[in-house]
Amino acid sequence: MTDFRRFIQLPLVLGLTVFSAACDSETVVIDDGADDADLDDADMDDAEVPPDVPLEDEIQACETAGEARTCETAEQAEGKQFCAFDPELGNYWGECLTSYECLPGEQRDCELGDIISCQLDTAGVPYFPGCPFTPLVLSFDAGPVALASNAASFDIDGAGMCLNTDWPATDNPWLAIDLDHNGFVDGGHELFGSGSVLGSGRRADNGFIALATLDSNHDGSIDVRDAQFGEILVWRDEDGDKTSLPGELSTLAEVGVESIALDYFVREFCDDRSNCGRERARFEFRSGGQLRVGEVVDVHLQCQ
Repeated sequence: MTDFRRFIQLPLVLGLTVFSAACDSETVVIDDGADDADLDDADMDDAEVPPDVPLEDEIQACETAGEARTCETAEQAEGKQFCAFDPELGNYWGECLTSYECLPGEQRDCELGDIISCQLDTAGVPYFPGCPFTPLVLSFDAGPVALASNAASFDIDGAGMCLNTDWPATDNPWLAIDLDHNGFVDGGHELFGSGSVLGSGRRADNGFIALATLDSNHDGSIDVRDAQFGEILVWRDEDGDKTSLPGELSTLAEVGVESIALDYFVREFCDDRSNCGRERARFEFRSGGQLRVGEVVDVHLQCQ
């Protein structure tokens, strides 16, 4: 009887031992998991978190270009922001300004009767564009004057104030005069317009006033009976480099122009770059044996 009980107890002891080992093994696995979690937390503590971007450095969208709101600079000074437009960003709030030249919508008169409006650049800074400059061009078909962007330089006012404006095609040549007889049109002072210096020392209000100084017989037109008719030139800038070459300059007679009226009228036509043809008069020229009528136009060019 004693042997039988010993035989039963031995498996029980072995079973308990195995169960205990299994429990111990499972406990070790749980401990390892806890250690991994602690390591993960430690890694998170050591990770670098990117700093927040300051609000004033963020690009913020706005609704209506030209609108304004108050703002605060980095130095905590009160300023004003304007809703600007950028082709890539769309409408967005510009930099916070404590001083500015003008407010969008404000207007200013130029000496020549032009009115310019306050504009915003792509950074949201308001400014007044420069007053336009006015040389005379010829339109042989009496159609609109075609102007195009041109990066070459030309001193359009003859005083270095503006070196870059849009430029006419050869269909609309400049009316010019070589004052210093060097064979070139050196600047706007040798075109007929606001760059022309009158005998009084003042600038001409428009190209027709400048041209009228050559009306030596005072009959209200420029023709062969005027003393300096042969000095008036037509400049077709064939290569668009804004430099007059000898082959690009012709006299009025060489292109068939017989007379230019000085009694101009005003009809304004502006392009999408704020260049405007304004004062206009007729001129007569001969082509193909026939007398035809064209239009001489004073173009008000924006400095670009």
